[in-house]
Amino acid sequence: MPKDMTNLFTPDRFARQIAFDDTMRGLLIGGVVLAILLTLLLPGMEVISGLLAPAVVLGLWLWMSVSTARVARSLAGFSELMANQPKQAEDALGDMLKAKPVMRWARLLSYHRLAGLRHLQRRFAETSAICLCLLSQPLKGPAAATRPHLLLMLAEAQLEVGNLAGAYHALAHLQQTKLGLTQSLQRLAIQTRYEVTIGANDAVMHRARAKVELAELMPAKHCAAMHAMLATAAERAGQTRQSDWLWERTRLLAEPELIEQLQKGRFAFGVVEHNEPTPNPGPAS
Repeated sequence: MPKDMTNLFTPDRFARQIAFDDTMRGLLIGGVVLAILLTLLLPGMEVISGLLAPAVVLGLWLWMSVSTARVARSLAGFSELMANQPKQAEDALGDMLKAKPVMRWARLLSYHRLAGLRHLQRRFAETSAICLCLLSQPLKGPAAATRPHLLLMLAEAQLEVGNLAGAYHALAHLQQTKLGLTQSLQRLAIQTRYEVTIGANDAVMHRARAKVELAELMPAKHCAAMHAMLATAAERAGQTRQSDWLWERTRLLAEPELIEQLQKGRFAFGVVEHNEPTPNPGPAS
């Protein structure tokens, strides 16, 4: 019988799972503290403090550790599964998100993968909702590496659903976030698309030559789109020679079908990759 995957994410479910995981982790810490206090303050409670409390703590720790280890194994290589077998990826995510209790980092990484899957499926409203929930949480430990990718997905998804204010805020946060080369190129493409969309032609054409050079580091389709966006802004700004030169370069980079889309102002080509940070549990967080 096929699994029901329609409700993998709701903000309420996300909040309940985070609260449950945190409660279990709090009980672990509280159990250790209680055992120490019983030993120090109540000498007559040695049996409870020496046997019962540690047994409860050990049980909770094993429960959480086993669940977290199972999720961590599923997270490894998930991007490859998502790209090649999306149905199996959906099933795997359903199992990961049902696991409880797990360490906070494992829960957040599971939802990060779900955001990536929804982005790949072009379910951009859901992508935005998941990214916003995750970004509202403290991203520590292994989950800290997801912040740039979450912001990039959020910015692109907000553009796709027409939420320009949301795209602006995500891009503003990206300006303050350390990015690698690939992520910087993705940010440039999304930023340029945003500026073209709002008609900020001067901003698009600022340091246009440097942007052309950076575009050459992008995949061919994205490089062509970048040239077309610059050409569109140059045309709007009355820079005819620059526009003609950019369109000429675009035609060298793209097939006729793609050029037709670009000339109609269709610049959405999914620049954000569905990468994943490698889980490295380290200290519980």
